[in-house]
Amino acid sequence: MGFIQMLTNNFWTMVVLLIFVISIVSIILGIFLEAYKTSERAREKRMELRNEELRLQLKLEQQKKENLASPFPEDHPQPKDPSWEEQSQIHYEMGYQQQKS
Repeated sequence: MGFIQMLTNNFWTMVVLLIFVISIVSIILGIFLEAYKTSERAREKRMELRNEELRLQLKLEQQKKENLASPFPEDHPQPKDPSWEEQSQIHYEMGYQQQKS
């Protein structure tokens, strides 16, 4: 009976004390929640970066396979692109042929 009588005599003190305790617990839980969210975002970012790295490695391996299967192997000479002079000469000759016809 003494405990209940003490609660009723100090009702407002107990209300203030409970509000104080509840606010402290809420603040602590909020801090833990934010820390958890931050760690989850960092983990998700690491996973995205790892997925991107794996995707790029796979793409690189596919390009290497395509290069090995290309019709022009590396040890055989590939057709060269015309130089700047040859390109201008080709355009000049094409224009000259069009004027003749």
